[in-house]
Amino acid sequence: MPPVMLKTLFVQRDGAVVRIQQDTVLVTVEGEKVLRVPFHMIESIVGIGRVSFTSPLLERCAAEGRSVVRMTRGGRFLYRIEGRLSGNVLLRAAQHEASRSPDKSLAIMRAIVAAKVHNQRQLLLKASRDVAERADRDAVRSAVDDLARELRKLRSATDPDEVRGIEGVSARRYFAALRHLLAPSVRQDLAFDGRNRRPPRDPVNAVLSFLYAMLMRDAESALLGVGLDPQVGFLHTLRPGRPSLALDLMEEMRPVLADRVMLSMFNRRQLQQADFETLPGGAIELGEAGRKTVFAEWDRRREREIEHPLLRQPVPYGRLLDIQARMLARAIRSQDLGYTPFLYRG
Repeated sequence: MPPVMLKTLFVQRDGAVVRIQQDTVLVTVEGEKVLRVPFHMIESIVGIGRVSFTSPLLERCAAEGRSVVRMTRGGRFLYRIEGRLSGNVLLRAAQHEASRSPDKSLAIMRAIVAAKVHNQRQLLLKASRDVAERADRDAVRSAVDDLARELRKLRSATDPDEVRGIEGVSARRYFAALRHLLAPSVRQDLAFDGRNRRPPRDPVNAVLSFLYAMLMRDAESALLGVGLDPQVGFLHTLRPGRPSLALDLMEEMRPVLADRVMLSMFNRRQLQQADFETLPGGAIELGEAGRKTVFAEWDRRREREIEHPLLRQPVPYGRLLDIQARMLARAIRSQDLGYTPFLYRG
């Protein structure tokens, strides 16, 4: 029997307090118990909005390798509490050395971007089978051809800025096509016309930003779990406070996890206009009920299994980042082996 996949506990009630009581995680609001979860079933705890954690809970989580994360109501990452770093200093030294090696960095960058563009293309191909309108299908097919051309350019890219340029062009073409995968009756209410952020200005981008924040949280945990430094990346350059390697790792997973979840929720009408709030200045943010819907769908997606092309066995989507973090660590340590990204088969 396969091992039970541990859950992430999301707490978003304003004023909630999360504490440990023997071997149970207890959530209270104004002294009233609203949730009890056995500690051994929890992988991590995420507090969203005005949520507090008691010191005994934080100490227990740190001691037993459970991360505790705080995010804003809009999904922006605030902080993470972890226990002792795992891995060894030699791996992190090799990572820093690889980040300074033009050849090693370029090889890893190209693999990451190739996987991202491939996975974007596969999502468009697979989802377009359910598109009813011919004009929408034609727009998606055009984007699929464009992405194929960008992939061919990537093979001969010999400069980091060229690789980043291919990634940027591909992303714009992909997001322009993504709107055509939304049902026309859904699309006309959403005002979605490509990617925007900081802040998101429509419901689709609000959901994408929220999902990407959760994906980045998982990517950081996966990297820390194998002993890599989430701050030192390859595709994303060094910048104070930015988890560049986590952003690198999540690139190939954006279409597979976050984008797929977004499309499913809107096309199934799981999210409505009432699930969103408009903030001063025009920013759009998920409300409490909307976040609850997203959490549930996110967990369902992470629990589903997919055949891993390299391992040749089914693994939960929620374990893909852990596997890829190990692939990345192997590539960093090795003089001969490159990074093997995850390639989605639609």
